[in-house]
Amino acid sequence: MKRPCYVVDAFSAEPFLGNPAGVLLEAADLDSGAMQRIANELKHSETAFPLPAREPTTALHLRWFTPESEVAFCGHATLAAFHVLVEEARRIRVPEQGTVRIAFTCKSGKLQAELSRQKGKLRVLIETPASRFEPAQVPAEVLAALGLVPEVLDPKIAPQRSAILEGNLYLCLRDHEALARCKPQARELIALGKEMGVAGFVAYTLNPKAGVDVAVRCFFPGYGILEDPVTGSAAGQLGALLQSALPQALPRKLVFTQGEEMGRPGRVELEVRPDAAPGSVRGWIGGAAVTVLRGELEL
Repeated sequence: MKRPCYVVDAFSAEPFLGNPAGVLLEAADLDSGAMQRIANELKHSETAFPLPAREPTTALHLRWFTPESEVAFCGHATLAAFHVLVEEARRIRVPEQGTVRIAFTCKSGKLQAELSRQKGKLRVLIETPASRFEPAQVPAEVLAALGLVPEVLDPKIAPQRSAILEGNLYLCLRDHEALARCKPQARELIALGKEMGVAGFVAYTLNPKAGVDVAVRCFFPGYGILEDPVTGSAAGQLGALLQSALPQALPRKLVFTQGEEMGRPGRVELEVRPDAAPGSVRGWIGGAAVTVLRGELEL
């Protein structure tokens, strides 16, 4: 059976930049094992599978797989999936005026997306899962495995561990030069991640250049992704972390950049909004996307 399959470069308006994601349609009959094999075959950091809705108030259910395992949420592959559903498959209509609000379910629960057009170009803004953080002690071995020394840590924001979803360790660095010097060691980071109970290591620096609020690098060797070009899920969590550490009036709009060191620069537009729970906030991520491959997967 032939199924529509796409590759989309997310968080970029230009091909071969940003973060590529696979998107497979007509996958309702596939089990987890088949989805995992497809993701491993496509070899992108994540492949998205838009599936029929599981709740009457939602439009679809989404699943995402790395080449090695399923994840609870993926930002860039969600952006890619909505891009395909609107611009390629024409399953969602987004008019020139107004905003289309869509609810979807996933392993992280029920989330929202807002779809609109700006000068004819699709704009997707995606709610990310709730975030919660706790202070983290960072062993010298972790810094060494990232190619860093303790002196590069920025004292303005202490290291934090996200305590929801697959936890990440967030490290604020003093400057962009320190960020660029990161040289991750996969074997060491996998072992240290297991010891610390984190899935990823996120290094970032504030205000690296005019017009950019945060530059980021993300390492997920435990998922078979030594470095991810542009990571929407980490951006959403980091937006909530920054609001807690350096509060500003809400809604707060930020620009994140990532991927320069990999030759795949991308841009994440982030909004931090009040959440339903009193005193909490939620990151919403968006950006451009472009289809670079259209085809059919033979199963």
